Amino acid sequence: MKNINCLLILLVVTLLNSCNSYEKLTYLQDIDETDGGSIFAKNKPDYKVQSGDLLYIQVVTENPEINQLFNPNFNPTGTSQNYLRPENMYFQGYLVNDSGYVALPILKEVQVKEHTINEIQAIILGKADKYLKDAQIIVKLASFKFSVLGEVKSPGIKEISTNKVNIFEALAYAGDISYNGNRKNALIIRQTQRGSHTIRIDLTNKNLIASENFYIMPNDVIYIEPLGSTLFREKASDYTFVISAISSTLTAVVLVLNLMK
Repeated sequence: MKNINCLLILLVVTLLNSCNSYEKLTYLQDIDETDGGSIFAKNKPDYKVQSGDLLYIQVVTENPEINQLFNPNFNPTGTSQNYLRPENMYFQGYLVNDSGYVALPILKEVQVKEHTINEIQAIILGKADKYLKDAQIIVKLASFKFSVLGEVKSPGIKEISTNKVNIFEALAYAGDISYNGNRKNALIIRQTQRGSHTIRIDLTNKNLIASENFYIMPNDVIYIEPLGSTLFREKASDYTFVISAISSTLTAVVLVLNLMK
């Protein structure tokens, strides 16, 4: 009977640990499956360009000479040789200065800070119309950079060539959260015109997918803190080492005292 009770207790403990692991490790828990008539609405806020961002800007017309003037790397096929390579964009792209301007040929300084890409395109087109006929303006973010730190398998700065990344894609670039990471309290540090803005998100909450926090922004820093149980294990390991060291010392002292008798 005693053995049966021990087995029952062991089974209950195992089941509780399994439930605890599910709660800790599963993303978007209990999320519903969408059918043909229902979807999760995309709620992505438009990114507003900040100082330090790098922009790809091209002014295209039917006149090859004008194209060459505005775009020194422009070629007759309508593409820019080697222009879009990441290693070249730092030197050939347009860096937004501390005042929020970019300096363009002929058009001079253009205020772009706190404007979306579409708004910047319209602003530059308005200036170009004063000098050019039927100009086409192309504006893109030259790079999308973010950082992932903490309990992930591959932390670091990630630089990608897209303008839309959700939180799960960002974590995938970092190799996903480790077993020891807290999925219920992820921290995003976001730079704004007024300073740093912090956001806490629960990656296990199914409502996240319809939230505006589902998408990250350029220059975001994502931090995954360790679980409390991880910290406990680390401290327990330290305490075990100290206790072991004290025990060994006491044993040695007792042995010496016995030899001296």
